[in-house]
Amino acid sequence: MAKDTVKNAGGAAQDTGDTAKNAVNGVASNIYTTKAPEDDESHQMISSLFLGPHAENYEYFKKNVISILEITRDARRNYFPEDGRFISKKVQASKKFGDTTDKIGNAVKKAAELLGRHSVPWWSPRYAAHMCMDMSMPSLLGYFMTMLYNPNNVSIEASPLTMVAEIEAGQQICEMLGYNIKSDVKNAPVGWARNLKFYPLALRNAVKDFGPLSFIGSTFVLETANGTQKRFKDLSKWELLNLKVTTVLEIPDRLSVEYGISAAFLQDTMKKYGIQSVGLGSLEHQYDIEKPIQYMLASTRHYSWPKSAAIAGIGSANVVGIAPDFEARLDLGDLDKRLQESVDAQQAVYAVVAIIGSTEEGAVDSLRGVLELRKKYQDKGLSFVVHADAAWGGYFASTIPEDFKPGDPKNAEPPVQTGKGDGFVPDASLRVDTQEDIYAMRFADSITVDPHKAGYIPYPAGSLCYRDERMRFLITWTSPYISRAGAFESIGIYGVEGRYGGCPFPPWLQQIDLVVANQELQPCPRFLLIAALVWA
Repeated sequence: MAKDTVKNAGGAAQDTGDTAKNAVNGVASNIYTTKAPEDDESHQMISSLFLGPHAENYEYFKKNVISILEITRDARRNYFPEDGRFISKKVQASKKFGDTTDKIGNAVKKAAELLGRHSVPWWSPRYAAHMCMDMSMPSLLGYFMTMLYNPNNVSIEASPLTMVAEIEAGQQICEMLGYNIKSDVKNAPVGWARNLKFYPLALRNAVKDFGPLSFIGSTFVLETANGTQKRFKDLSKWELLNLKVTTVLEIPDRLSVEYGISAAFLQDTMKKYGIQSVGLGSLEHQYDIEKPIQYMLASTRHYSWPKSAAIAGIGSANVVGIAPDFEARLDLGDLDKRLQESVDAQQAVYAVVAIIGSTEEGAVDSLRGVLELRKKYQDKGLSFVVHADAAWGGYFASTIPEDFKPGDPKNAEPPVQTGKGDGFVPDASLRVDTQEDIYAMRFADSITVDPHKAGYIPYPAGSLCYRDERMRFLITWTSPYISRAGAFESIGIYGVEGRYGGCPFPPWLQQIDLVVANQELQPCPRFLLIAALVWA
């Protein structure tokens, strides 16, 4: 068969083949149409969400871009319309105006051409050298429309809509991961560790003789890691460093209920003693902590872990790499050995991290095994945070059936094909053990997920989800303009950044679109719909 060779945008040779031959069921065959796609509802759905490898949906995308620009125009014209035109037609007709706009137009075309020639072709199925893929049209449109308004999601005043969208998008991600987002549901985690580890030591300083909280010292009782009840002032340094996560997070509520200590008084008090004020070195010196507290995770970890440890003052040398097994997953035997060494040496551990989709190997650590080891070592007096680094694999939680039950034999059954098409889009289920480890994320204390990876959303969208919403207070940093009594909650106080744009808006818009599409695609199960997206 004769073949034609063309150049793609990046300059590489590409074989297009001979079109309009070998028709299958009346459809011209090419590299994609080995089987008729018309009856495959998954393919129909996916085809509506992406611009396409050859920009097949360009006209639909263009139509939406024009709609965004027209609505932006109307929004500006409708804001005090009586003000009249600031840029007059006479100014627009001037030579200086025309010369400048021509230069801008030429620069835009040139820059766009350079990007087209020299960018990574994420959009093509031929390119598989990186975890990123094409971005969805809803997310691109959401990103574009948000940039036109330049919101700052650090405060509600600067982002009256996009902050609300961010909160809702965050709740949707938490729900996808298995966290409870309903505050009226009791005995279930609400999704919303350095500071956690040192909070009991800081509180001890406030409880010492003549301290502002000294009156609670002889009566306030806490549970140690192994379940023993002891007076707070009698807890050893080792016991203070190894209180369970829930035990530490419950302290403010218990002080309020049992002693009438207000949140404002406790917050002002802890400002004087907390690690954010006095620093890590000061508390380590006061309590004679000679062996640095460590993080443990597989040596396949992302480079950001030692980088973050260095920035936080923990030290990159204290990010302990656990050997991987033959499937590139965290070796539970090596982790068990390292934890026992920590107990023997009385060296505390901040957290153990399970990687849910390693960057280079795509491996999923045994999160279930990590959680079981924590229970084992809590009985020995060692406790730590369990974090799931699901930056890459978090969105695969959407492929887990809503009625999934660990250990159920039907989990090994292949998914049901959607529509009459014969598998044009491959609906494939994950391995059973991978499904169960992803399901177990709901029991991790915190989870990171990057929508810009398997979420088909532009950089820099990222998310940090907490099993217990109170954990976010450990990194609170406020300012008068982002925290006002009685005002809508400004989520900017819970992060490190002092400014950030409306990047959560694209995930929110896409997730709304997918919910609507899924309702129209019934009886297609939610997990099959998203599974098809993952394999697009």
